[in-house]
Amino acid sequence: MLIEDVKKSIVDAGFHDGEKMPSVRKMAEQLCLSVNTVHGAYKLLAQEGRIQLVHGKGCFWGAAPSLEVKPAESVYSVVERLFQNDLDSGSLNAFDELPSCKELSNRYGVSSYIVKKFLLQKCSQGILRHVGHRFFFSEERSVKTSNYVLFIHRSDEFGRLKIESERESDVFRTFAQIAAEQKIAVKFIGYHESSNQFFLSNGDTFIVKNDSHCLGVFLSTWLVKDASMLFAHFASFKNPISVWWEYAPDKVPVSARNKKKWAFYNVAFGKEAGVIVGRYLKNKNLGQVYYLSPYHASFWSKARLQGLLEVGTDVVPLVDDRFASPFDLADAAEREGVERQVLLDNILESLLKNATLDKFVCSNDWVAASLIDYFKARNLPAPYVIGFDDTIESYRYVFDSFAFNVGTMVKEAIYHIVAPTIYAEQRRQMQTPLGRVVEKL
Repeated sequence: MLIEDVKKSIVDAGFHDGEKMPSVRKMAEQLCLSVNTVHGAYKLLAQEGRIQLVHGKGCFWGAAPSLEVKPAESVYSVVERLFQNDLDSGSLNAFDELPSCKELSNRYGVSSYIVKKFLLQKCSQGILRHVGHRFFFSEERSVKTSNYVLFIHRSDEFGRLKIESERESDVFRTFAQIAAEQKIAVKFIGYHESSNQFFLSNGDTFIVKNDSHCLGVFLSTWLVKDASMLFAHFASFKNPISVWWEYAPDKVPVSARNKKKWAFYNVAFGKEAGVIVGRYLKNKNLGQVYYLSPYHASFWSKARLQGLLEVGTDVVPLVDDRFASPFDLADAAEREGVERQVLLDNILESLLKNATLDKFVCSNDWVAASLIDYFKARNLPAPYVIGFDDTIESYRYVFDSFAFNVGTMVKEAIYHIVAPTIYAEQRRQMQTPLGRVVEKL
């Protein structure tokens, strides 16, 4: 009966047709049984036609491969690649329990045995740890009550943090929440770029120095004009640094590229968002659409259009390249002595004068909401509109919008501070956690 039980355990392991199986000796070690017992189980499986022996190649589940047999190492390479992709996309998060071996087996198309062996290998490397049947990322550095993380964001000359967009608010709230869940204290420090100084919330100046209680730093470059000046303060900083980088990847200052313990997170400015929106539109079979952007002097507007084109979206650009952001447009409106909404409406009217379609991808939600108002003011049928940012406007006006993955960015940024060596082995220096389109009904 023991051999029958072993045979059943092997069947239940979930090997896929054509997958190479462990040798009898390795399977015996895995199951803590004798080689003879496992050999007997293999023999019964072979007699039943469930496994095939290929001379010089080994045993395979189900039908033996008819073409060249891939070595077992290639299976682990596939799992490694898919595991890495899940990290990059945010499907796996640093502080979350990993999915079960069965879930990963179904996701990666390999047996649970292969997945478990892969995860145990990561445990032996110190990257993962397992508790019973559950797997987690390891924590390289213990966090004590005296430890804290610096969160540095732009401020005015009195140290009052400038938080002027929904994305900034999301990052602050998410960072505070996740840090609290991990029992990590956060010190919020203001950076006033004009004076190149740091300030505490009470207006006192703050000097960057190496502190044994500081776990690391989260640097926000949001609307910082010269990041190299900010980074210079941390040239001799010994602890890990996570950078919220909201510019083109190739604009990272040379002084900060490929530095140990530095990791960059670009949550919104790559072409990936355009790629995902393009695929979403193709699945809806909408046909030709306009890409409407009054900010086409920016890298991010061009990148989103590039992503749309890359996946074959039938898109016609309607763009104005005088401004690089809503903030630039607002500054121009102030100089001209008009409301920023009036200036945006004038730009949209100019871009739309020869438009004949009623389907639009808008470069952000402000443009999308303004477009809907434009059609409504002219008593035209409401257009199909999709935006970027998933702001409150997309819910007020009820249009689909792309949500950037702020939560994954923050989790990974904090985890990099807690485990810089471990995480560096799994990640590139510039990370772009992928988001998704949020449908509104």
